[in-house]
Amino acid sequence: MLVERPQAIVFRPRGRWSFKIINMPGMLATADPSQRFVLPHDSPLLANMAALWAADPALARQVEAHLDDAPYPTEPSRSGPPTVALCTSDGRRIYLHSRYEPLDEAGRIVESADPDEKAVFCVLGLGLGYHVLALFERIGDEPLVVVFEPDLRLLRTAFEHLDFSRFIAAGRLIFITVADRSTLMLRLNGQQAMVLMGLTTLQHPPSMQLHRAFHQQAAVLIDEFVAYCRTTINTLVLNGRRTAENIARNLAWYAAAPGIARLKDRHAAQPAIIVSAGPSLRKNKHLLREAAGKAVLIAVQTTLQPLLEMGVRPHYVTSLDYHDICTRFFENLPADLSSELIAEPKASTAVLDMYPGPLSILGNDFAQRMLRELPLDRPCLRSGATVAHLAFYLAEFMGCDPIIFIGQDLGFSDGLCYTPGTSYEHVWRPELGRFCTMEMKQWEQIARERPILRQIEDQQGRPMYTEERLFSYLQQFERDFAVSRARIIDATEGGARKRGATTMTLADALARYCATPLPPTPDDHPGPNWSLLGACADSLRRRRREAEQIERIGRDTLPLLEEVREHLDDQARVNRLIARIDALRARMNQLNDCYELVTQLTQHTELLRFQNDRKIAASRVSGLERQKRQVARDIVNVGGVIEAARQFQSLVDEVIATLESRARQAKAAA
Repeated sequence: MLVERPQAIVFRPRGRWSFKIINMPGMLATADPSQRFVLPHDSPLLANMAALWAADPALARQVEAHLDDAPYPTEPSRSGPPTVALCTSDGRRIYLHSRYEPLDEAGRIVESADPDEKAVFCVLGLGLGYHVLALFERIGDEPLVVVFEPDLRLLRTAFEHLDFSRFIAAGRLIFITVADRSTLMLRLNGQQAMVLMGLTTLQHPPSMQLHRAFHQQAAVLIDEFVAYCRTTINTLVLNGRRTAENIARNLAWYAAAPGIARLKDRHAAQPAIIVSAGPSLRKNKHLLREAAGKAVLIAVQTTLQPLLEMGVRPHYVTSLDYHDICTRFFENLPADLSSELIAEPKASTAVLDMYPGPLSILGNDFAQRMLRELPLDRPCLRSGATVAHLAFYLAEFMGCDPIIFIGQDLGFSDGLCYTPGTSYEHVWRPELGRFCTMEMKQWEQIARERPILRQIEDQQGRPMYTEERLFSYLQQFERDFAVSRARIIDATEGGARKRGATTMTLADALARYCATPLPPTPDDHPGPNWSLLGACADSLRRRRREAEQIERIGRDTLPLLEEVREHLDDQARVNRLIARIDALRARMNQLNDCYELVTQLTQHTELLRFQNDRKIAASRVSGLERQKRQVARDIVNVGGVIEAARQFQSLVDEVIATLESRARQAKAAA
C-alpha cells in the first residue's frame, strides 16, 4: 500500500545480447555409451531439466523421454553461435537461425516488444531460443513469456545449447507443446490479470514455415484465452463488491446452515446427471423420469421448476447467482420439497430465505475471515463461474462417476438461448402478442450480444454461435475435464463441442450407466441452528473496530504521501516522511486479515495497483522518476482503501442489525 524506498537498478545495454551460449555439438554422442548421460556440471541441459522438473513435471517427463534420441545436428554460424537446419513438410531445408549473425537476427525479431505496454509475450516457435533470451534481455524482470513449440526434439536440442533455467524456475518462461485449449488454460491459470495488462504475439518466421498449422491454431487459442481473461477479470471487478456484500448479508445463514462435509464421497461410483437450462434440454428431458432412482440428479437453479412440473425431484439444486432476479426460479415451490439446495454464500439472500427445502452452505474464505473467532466446519469447493460449474464440482466432491451433462449447450442451439419452459418465459410473457412471439424474444436476447458473438464448433463439427461469456464458461469446463478423475459424458444432444467429454445421447448414457437402482439417500440433513448468531455479532463488532483503525491509518498516511509527492527534490525531507510512513505501514500489517476483507470492496483499485506495480517494475526507470510513479500509485491506492474501509463499516453495521433481528425471531419461535 505504501511507497517503497528507491533502489538502484542495474541495466544491460539494449541492442547488445550478453546471454551465455554454450555450443556442444554431439555432446551426448560419446565413444562409450555408458557415459552418454555424464554431463559437465555447468551443462545447460542439466540446469534446464532441473528447473523444468520443478515447474512443469509433465513436460519434463516428455522431454526426458527423448534424451536417448540424438539431438538435431548443429553447425556454427560465421560469427560463432550455432544454427540448425530442418526440413519442412514439402521437403525444403531451412535454417532456423542466420548462418551469419544469429544474435543480431534475434534482436531484430524482438525489437518491437514493448514491456511498458505489454505484460505477456507469446512466442510462436523456439528454434534454438536466441530470440527468447533476447526477449528477456529487452523486457526486464516482470513480463511472462509463453513459447509455443511442438517439436520436443528441438526443445531438447535448445536445452543443450542455451540456459533458460533462471526464467523457467522463476515461472516467467512457459512452454506449450500442444495446440490444445485445456492445456493452455491449465498452464496459464492464475495469469489472467497479467494477460489483461496486455499480450502480444511474436513470430519466429522459420518455425512458422516448419509447423504452420500448429502455430495458426496456437494463435487462435491465444485470442480465445485473451477473451476468457477479459471476461473473468471484468466479472471480478464489476461483481466483486456485490459478491462481498452478499456474503456479509448471508452470514446468519453461513453460521446456521450445515456445510457439505457429510456429502463427501456419499455417492462414490454412482452416476450423476447435471441438468442445465440450455436449448437442447427440450430434446431429452422427458427421459429423466426413467433416470429417477438410478442416478444422482443435480439441477441448476433454472431447471428446478421445470423438473418439478414433470414430476421429477432432483436430489440437489445449486445456486450461486448474486442477483435477486434469481428468486424467480424458487417461487411457488412445494412446502415439502426434499431437494437439497447447495448454495455459495454469495447467492442472493432472498433465495436462501425463501427456499422451503433443506439448505447447505459452502465454505468461503471471506465469510470465514469475517467470523474467524467461530469454529465453523465449512468445506469449500473450487470456484466456478456458473451454477453448472458448481454442480460439477459438487458431483466430484460426492464421488460421482460418471458425470453426465444434459442441457449444457454453452451456445445458441437452434436460435434459442434457453430451453422452453424456464422462468425466463414468465418474465417475457407480458410482452408477447401478435407481433412478438416467444421465439422472437429468444432471438432478441441473442441479437443483443451481437458485438461479442463468436463462431465455434458444435457437437457434430458444424458451426454454431456463442458469445464471449458462454465461451469462457466452455473454456473453464474443458480445463476442469482435463484434470477430473471421473468419466465425463456430454449427453446434451446439441450445443458446443466439449473437449475432454465423451459425446453420446442421453438414452445411450442411461442404458449404459444408469440401469441399476441406487441405494436410498440418507435423510440426515440437520436443519439450521441459529444458536451462534450472538457470537457472529461479536465477531463482526471486532471487524468493525479493525476497519475503523484501517481508515484512520489511511487518513494519517494520505497527507504524508502527498507531501512526498510535492517535495521529491528534497530527499532528506522525503526520508523523514518515509520513516513516518513505515511506522504506519507496520500498524497496517498487524491488521492484514481485516485489510484483505476491506479491499474486497474495491477490486478496481486492487487491479489498478497490480497493473501499476508491473508497469513500474517493467519501466526500468530509477531514482526520482521511479519514486514519483510509486507515490502516484500509492496515493490512488490509499484513497481507495480509505473509502472501502468506510463502506465496510456501514456494511458491518447493517449485518449486525440483521443478526440481532434474526436472533430475536429465533428466540420467539423457540
